[in-house]
Amino acid sequence: MSNKRKPTVGDPLTAKELEVLVHLGKGEQAKEIAIKLRRSERTINFHCDNIYTKLGVDNKVQAVVSSLLSGTISLAQLDSLPI
Repeated sequence: MSNKRKPTVGDPLTAKELEVLVHLGKGEQAKEIAIKLRRSERTINFHCDNIYTKLGVDNKVQAVVSSLLSGTISLAQLDSLPI
């Protein structure tokens, strides 16, 4: 059994979760993100679930909008990723 606790609303995002969030902001699906980050799709979905929990949202659109409004991510970050 793992000693790690489950994330809760308000917990800070990890660097990897922020990276995944920026890719979500570009409209990428978990499979695409997994290929780009060289991770499994399951791992990306795990990060997405943690992001939603920490931000207190239900889906990727809400996560991206909430993060843009709070300044967690910026439009400049979304433009900086290659298409």
